[in-house]
Amino acid sequence: MTTPIEDAALESLDAQSRARIETLLSKQWSLPGEHPLASVHGTSLGEFRLLALLGPKNNVGSRYFQLWLFDTPGRLSEESLALGLHNSGRFPAFNWIELTHYREVLRAGDDVVDLRTAGLDLPLLEQLALFVPPGGHIMVEYDSPSHRATQRILTLGYPPVCSPLGHLMFRIGCRSYRDWYISEGGREGPRKLQGFMPLNEEVRREKEERLRQELAEFLSRTSRDAADEWAAVARRTAKEVLAALGSG
Repeated sequence: MTTPIEDAALESLDAQSRARIETLLSKQWSLPGEHPLASVHGTSLGEFRLLALLGPKNNVGSRYFQLWLFDTPGRLSEESLALGLHNSGRFPAFNWIELTHYREVLRAGDDVVDLRTAGLDLPLLEQLALFVPPGGHIMVEYDSPSHRATQRILTLGYPPVCSPLGHLMFRIGCRSYRDWYISEGGREGPRKLQGFMPLNEEVRREKEERLRQELAEFLSRTSRDAADEWAAVARRTAKEVLAALGSG
């Protein structure tokens, strides 16, 4: 006889949704328990709540995780909101979050939820940023269809901070970027954007000055491209970031 699992988030699900999660729990997944991701398990995201599951570790010791969305009546999203990896270690750079699959648009209950349109993408990344200390980083894939704007802006060579994902990373504290636009033999997974949290105040000032210079040069270079859709989007974001950075 199976012992019932006691968990507040799990108990909030309707019978069908709970059965789906319990099927995962009978395999390689588990509730977060004492893991740091327990801090997001059951928390609110707008009108919805998050459910976190932990998976096995990969060959370098990083832990897989899933995030699911469920609504007030307890109906689970049709697919997971995100599949990712969490790593922690002694040195700042060893602490990071990677979303290897991130769905900005998904169905939950009777609703189709677009996290970006609903303004829920920032609160989600703010919660994940709690696991990324100064000197750490966050990586998010942009191969999924809902990330087309980020794909185009990065493919055109515009500053990463001007893309939707890059701007989100800036708003949670990232000040420098790396675009993983070529997977190394397929082992690196989908294309992804990496955002770095400054290690200290000196590094933050240095990275912000580089961002000012990069964005000023970009705005000057694309001054005649206002009719181009993606240049216009990137220029608007560049101006927002410069306003947020101030004069230094």
